[in-house]
Amino acid sequence: MAALMLIATACKKEDKKVDYKKSIVGEWHCTPAEIDADVYVSFAEDGSFDLFQKIGEGRHRHYTGDWAIEGKTLSGHYADGTDWGSAYTMDFSTEGTMVLTALNGSEEVMVYVKEEIPSDIKNGAVEVKSAYTEDIRPIL
Repeated sequence: MAALMLIATACKKEDKKVDYKKSIVGEWHCTPAEIDADVYVSFAEDGSFDLFQKIGEGRHRHYTGDWAIEGKTLSGHYADGTDWGSAYTMDFSTEGTMVLTALNGSEEVMVYVKEEIPSDIKNGAVEVKSAYTEDIRPIL
């Protein structure tokens, strides 16, 4: 009888389905360990994004564009039509954390935490109209 109750309880357990489109919306912060960078990104419900990125010294650079999700794969392109350097698989298994793993063969992993983008970064960023400028390529 006890075994039947355990089986019944186990069968009632459902895998928690992740709504990736809902989970990604908001502001995120990443400081990759591999490079000297500081990255903030905001994903809006309408499929647009704002990326604020600083690599090395200087000010953050502001990129815009749109994103899309198919299954648990995130992809996008910049406002000038340039595709991101990779599509990414997403993992939201830890509350308030988004792990992006590149699908371009590099298997680069970036960990973002849900964090508001500071107003001084938004207001002080250099506006960039193209995905490629001064040999600096965005992280996404």
